[in-house]
Amino acid sequence: MNENREVPLSDGNAPSGNETSIPQQAQLMAIQGPLVGTCFSITSAVAVIGSAQEVQIPLSGSGVQPRHAGLKWTGGTWEIFDLTGDQVHVNDIPTTHRILGGGEIFRIGDHELHFTIETGQKDDTPTHVSSPRVTGAVLSIEVERGKVLGVNEKIEIEVGPGYTIGRTPDNDLAIRDPLASRRHCRIEVIEDDAVLTDLGSLNGTHLEGRAVHQATLRAGDLIVVGKTALRCLRATRS
Repeated sequence: MNENREVPLSDGNAPSGNETSIPQQAQLMAIQGPLVGTCFSITSAVAVIGSAQEVQIPLSGSGVQPRHAGLKWTGGTWEIFDLTGDQVHVNDIPTTHRILGGGEIFRIGDHELHFTIETGQKDDTPTHVSSPRVTGAVLSIEVERGKVLGVNEKIEIEVGPGYTIGRTPDNDLAIRDPLASRRHCRIEVIEDDAVLTDLGSLNGTHLEGRAVHQATLRAGDLIVVGKTALRCLRATRS
């Protein structure tokens, strides 16, 4: 069972900034390391990640500094910045500062943390579910980060019964990910659009950093299933 930790705000440990309530609360889910499955809810404008007891997001283990990194809501966006001089790895890229859009994966010591933004908006659920009209491929889904079972790292989304993604070999896209459910999500064509549906997965399906039950996909979108990142691309055949 996942453990949820509410992140309080502490004047002495947070980066300087406006410590007020925010319109876009965020979460950090530990997807690898000693705290795997732990979810930190960030409900204030600033939070520090580190090994010190008094920080808002406490991590332990080698490679974690007392005040390792800071998260800050400012100017309508979330940002992460390094507090140690050693840089923080965001999507495997070392950085001292980065504006976040949601869906990023932070690596700090032995920990990997998936960052998502809760906007409070409803899912982008299609209003019509009548029979599809298009033919040929609508969208391509390609593994951008993670491993697959077998050799298939890409699926073409076409009209039909839909395509499942999960961690067992009987899925259309089978991923090697312990945080993915056996049948995690499905993508199908509805009214000319590729539509993503979560299949009651344990850890949820995230689109562009937001947890969704059902949403319409567009080229360029990033889907995160467990710790696996999937990129939506324009169809290569039609």
